[in-house]
Amino acid sequence: MGIYQKANNNYFLVLVAAFMLSLSSGSFAQEVVQQPLTLEESIRNAFASNPDVTVAQERIEQARAAVKQAQAGFYPKLSISENFARTDYAPMVFTYQLAQGNLSGESPAAPPPGFDPFASFNDPDPLSNWNTQLLLRWPLFQGGRTVYSTRAAVDQVEASEAQLISVYNELAYAVSAAFYSILQAEQSIQIAEESARQIRQQLDVATARFENEVALKSDVLRVAVRLAEAENQLVIARHNLERAKSQLNLAMGRNVNTPVVLAPLEAPPPAETLPLEVLMERAKETRPDITAAEHNVLALEQLIGAAKADYYPQVNAFAHYDVDTEDFSDTSDSWMVGVGVSLSLFDGFLTRSNVQQRRAQLREAQAQRDKLVLHVENDVKSAYLARSEALLRLDVLQEIIAEAEENLRIVSERYSEGMALVTDLLDAEVALTNARLQRLAAQYQYRIAAAALERAIGGFAAGGI
Repeated sequence: MGIYQKANNNYFLVLVAAFMLSLSSGSFAQEVVQQPLTLEESIRNAFASNPDVTVAQERIEQARAAVKQAQAGFYPKLSISENFARTDYAPMVFTYQLAQGNLSGESPAAPPPGFDPFASFNDPDPLSNWNTQLLLRWPLFQGGRTVYSTRAAVDQVEASEAQLISVYNELAYAVSAAFYSILQAEQSIQIAEESARQIRQQLDVATARFENEVALKSDVLRVAVRLAEAENQLVIARHNLERAKSQLNLAMGRNVNTPVVLAPLEAPPPAETLPLEVLMERAKETRPDITAAEHNVLALEQLIGAAKADYYPQVNAFAHYDVDTEDFSDTSDSWMVGVGVSLSLFDGFLTRSNVQQRRAQLREAQAQRDKLVLHVENDVKSAYLARSEALLRLDVLQEIIAEAEENLRIVSERYSEGMALVTDLLDAEVALTNARLQRLAAQYQYRIAAAALERAIGGFAAGGI
């Protein structure tokens, strides 16, 4: 039994080792697969996987299908039908007999005995008729409805294509902002951790001074409170990081819990030197949503023409080929071609109301376009000012950090020598931490504002990435 027990134990250890090895190899493989994402790769992932892109692409397909629907008015319509009827209604019986070829043009020499013409024509025997008809209809003139509707549909295609480019523009900015927010949060955590480490050292010093009866208990408590505040900031920074990762995953069309590892950034791009007014004019020319709004206006202008089509006569050509029979033992065929013209004399003001509706829709679209232009100008100005502000703050905060570091060094030495209060030490530490966080925020505020300016002028849509 001992040998078997030992063998079982060894077998169990082998299984455990194999299981742990599989876990470690799986995690290693996962780490290998999880490559750091660059900003450009993140944007491309968003373009490939975000549902908003699919929505915009399908709207383009819908608009293209609408063009084909409008163009259908240029083509003839061909249909076939089969009808069966049985009746003793005298006019229809006579018509069916004519259609089936049962009546000839020859008159008999004399009526048959007992023939009553009134009884024969007014009370005929029931007759069945099978009618097969091939019908062709071709609209020759519809008052321009088909032409205007096709032009409007083409404008809607171009509007939909511009909306897709607008989606790309918005996604590129959303990914950039989330990407920068993640890096800012990661560095904020580093600053918070460094601050907490320094405060722990200060707490050790304050505790030692208290134990040596050269400091008050309140000094120790003040440092302990500051340590708790630093750890609270660390918790906030870590949660900000998780929220930023969720935003990036959302923009890339991935599950929000997908692990995110980012590659470090290169140097920030040089500041745009063009004047604000030039950037505003460029935005009006390159923003894809403005282009989409312009095409919506053009489409509605065409739809007004389509609505006016009912003021004009409608001309249609037609042709049909018929085969009639009673029991398929004998058939008779016929054909007809012709042209029909119709003109609505009064439709209860329907056409006028349709035109008025389209004109109101056009005015609304023009107002929406003008409103969008104002918002675009505001977007450009806001991003321009935010970027300028961040640049100015970076220069100022760099000097503040240098001064805060020197102040903390001096106060720490004075506190160690018993020549400064613990509140002075805490104030110096807080000032340095805040300056570092503000400088970090300004660095990424500059990057986010630069991305916002790129979005505002339609730069992402112009093929920058």
